[in-house]
Amino acid sequence: MRTPVKVKICGLTRREDVESAVAAGADYLGFVLVPESKRFVPPERRRALVADLPAEVKSVAVVADPTEDELSEIRKLFDIIQFHGHEPPDLADGERSWKALPASAAPAEFARYRVGHFVVDSERGGSGQCCDWRLAARAAERYEILLAGGLSPGNVAEAVRQVNPWGVDVAGGVELSPGIKSAEKIQLFIKEAKS
Repeated sequence: MRTPVKVKICGLTRREDVESAVAAGADYLGFVLVPESKRFVPPERRRALVADLPAEVKSVAVVADPTEDELSEIRKLFDIIQFHGHEPPDLADGERSWKALPASAAPAEFARYRVGHFVVDSERGGSGQCCDWRLAARAAERYEILLAGGLSPGNVAEAVRQVNPWGVDVAGGVELSPGIKSAEKIQLFIKEAKS
């Protein structure tokens, strides 16, 4: 029997959505620390969002090209760093690091990084567009990936069937508006992903 996929609910900006995701059974909670993002969480709000999470639920900081100083501060607060920029492999390194790459990335690009997991996304991460699931499935044969890009309660079960990822990652597919989640959609997404 297949192990249920891990689920990451990303782009969280409100404590009530954090609590909804935890109650629904999310494994990972993602917080966007990229100022240009419509789901950006400013520094003064981060601690309250990740406070008192259950031990089995891990917090993930989504970053793009952070400095070493920024990274050391972020690591104090979050369990995992998910890199979305042009970070060199020596910066995005180790089990507590995840690297986002487009599904179309060459095998050599994946091979450059020694990270806990890859987040396999569309060409424009955060765009809500699905990536090429056939290419993602190839990556999933070699690595433990989280499939991202355009997932929703309506397509996640089929995505899991076709790609066989280690995990799935959703932001827009469970939202009412950018950064504002729907508790019902979160619950349905997790149920469909793990079914």
